[in-house]
Amino acid sequence: MVTLLSLCLICVAAIILIPVVLLLVGLPFLVLMALLPWLLRIAGVVLLLKALFEQPVRWENFMPAVIAFALSILIGWIV
Repeated sequence: MVTLLSLCLICVAAIILIPVVLLLVGLPFLVLMALLPWLLRIAGVVLLLKALFEQPVRWENFMPAVIAFALSILIGWIV
């Protein structure tokens, strides 16, 4: 049977551990979401250069670059 003292100790431990766990999980996610638009823009430039150097030049080759730029703008707008 859980006593009042042990229930208080469990609650105090939960009050201390829950923010620490959320910080450890959330901080890398926030860093990733902050860097993702920049990484997508770099990938968009690389894909754009790749599409420009392919012969013959077709509009289908530019679609991955357009998608990368659109995602970077979308994620940058959300974050």
